[in-house]
Amino acid sequence: MTADLTPAEREAAQLEYIDGRYEIISHFPFVAPRPILLADHDDEAKRRCRFCARGKPEVRFRKKAHAVAHLLGNKSIISMNECDECNGHLGKYEDQLGKWTLFARALSHVPGKKNKLAKFKGGCGKLKIEHDAAGVTTLHLPSPRSPDALLAGGFPAELPIAEDTESQPYIPIEAAKALVKIACSVCPPSELGQCATAIDWLMGRRQIGLKPFPVWFAFTPGPISNEVSDVVLLRRKQDSPEPYLWCVVQCGNLRFQVFVPFCPADRALIRNDDTGCTFKASGVHCPSKFGPDWPFGPTRYGYMDWSGEEPVRSAQTAAICIQRVIAVHRPGQKLD
Repeated sequence: MTADLTPAEREAAQLEYIDGRYEIISHFPFVAPRPILLADHDDEAKRRCRFCARGKPEVRFRKKAHAVAHLLGNKSIISMNECDECNGHLGKYEDQLGKWTLFARALSHVPGKKNKLAKFKGGCGKLKIEHDAAGVTTLHLPSPRSPDALLAGGFPAELPIAEDTESQPYIPIEAAKALVKIACSVCPPSELGQCATAIDWLMGRRQIGLKPFPVWFAFTPGPISNEVSDVVLLRRKQDSPEPYLWCVVQCGNLRFQVFVPFCPADRALIRNDDTGCTFKASGVHCPSKFGPDWPFGPTRYGYMDWSGEEPVRSAQTAAICIQRVIAVHRPGQKLD
């Protein structure tokens, strides 16, 4: 994609690229009228876990296993193919993803368990994002520290948030595994063979390094309800230098796009050497579901390499659009 394209031209080119190469094989909303139960079996006696291949009575299926991490706002998509033991193992990856997304989820009002909104506290304790019972958000900012500082130079259109936004330490490759786990959970049974090695990798049965591990992400500004959040699994239509399976996870304002590694259909795209595997494939962002004319601003696209195996922190930036400023006086405060 050339940098001089207009937003509309860029999105049209992205749509043409994706539609020409991929088809949707799974699509589930995070919020649905009734639970979406994903099951490989039609008889409870034949129920098996996708991740360890065991069934009853060897393993139990008592826990409600969310196919997409609950912390991302998933209220509806439940996997019937995940035993309690594997659910516990895979949950550690979701925890790593949760640490990276905490800042964005707190700002975007993504509802977690029991619809509680995430809170964020910066590493220095200067930035805090909190919510009351009614969902009203309070931001404690390092700067500006007074109304006079806020309004210096005139009424601001935006309030940048760039200080004290470092995440909690997270392990990039484990955060990436949380996204791959989502893809393996929503994959239809007919394509599950393509996920077999990825599942072994998630469960630690295969120790395979992969550098880089590309994760595409996008952020769309403005008030976005969790009602638009969903997961889509795309399958390549024919041989070409793109991954066979792409998983796109929309979580409120934030979107992730990640490939399923080690698919047999992708053998030509993976190079093995002494350091592990190198992914050599082209790809492009899926177009924004909000379109180029979204009134709150265009979707911004980015790329991350999440192949790191050591804990790291990452800082993010954001800006709050200011529509009006209201003076609030504390009880007993003397007014000028």
